[in-house]
Amino acid sequence: MLLQGLDVASAAFEVGYESASQFTREYKHLFGQTPMRDTLSLRSTDATSNASPGVR
Repeated sequence: MLLQGLDVASAAFEVGYESASQFTREYKHLFGQTPMRDTLSLRSTDATSNASPGVR
């Protein structure tokens, strides 16, 4: 999702799920947050780490 810009439903189908909601439930169970929150968190972390030292 992060690298390919997929939404949750597309990612779910890519990895073999027929139900995006089932994918989201199992993802949250395994990783502690929903795929969307995880993606947003990773994007935020990436943007912060790529900023110049004085820009934060």
